[in-house]
Amino acid sequence: MRFRSIAVEDFEAVREFLAEAGWQHRVSDPDRFKKMLENTNRTVVAVDGSRIVGFARALCDEVSNGYISMVAVATDQRGQGIGRELVRQLIKDDAGITWVLRAGHESSRFWEKVGFQSSKIAMERVRT
Repeated sequence: MRFRSIAVEDFEAVREFLAEAGWQHRVSDPDRFKKMLENTNRTVVAVDGSRIVGFARALCDEVSNGYISMVAVATDQRGQGIGRELVRQLIKDDAGITWVLRAGHESSRFWEKVGFQSSKIAMERVRT
């Protein structure tokens, strides 16, 4: 298993992987997906042989704040530490950065295992 940053030539394969992993509503338009990745400053792809089995992305100011936007692991590969490693590589050892995310799909146990906790101070303005 290899973990690395996404490359331009990975865009379509990652988009297809994410669509299969349940993110089709966010990645159905290839041009919008490309723009989303071009405006993301931290990415990690998990590759097993030639198969993409995980992907994560984050936005970070590299000083104090970071936002994890997407973490996905192939259904048949879950529970093997891939998600944990994707997150570890995204946040690195940046102890001075506060990381936030929107967790869904009953994922709170996973996020607690990797060091996150629920917050009562976050605000959001949702997209229309």
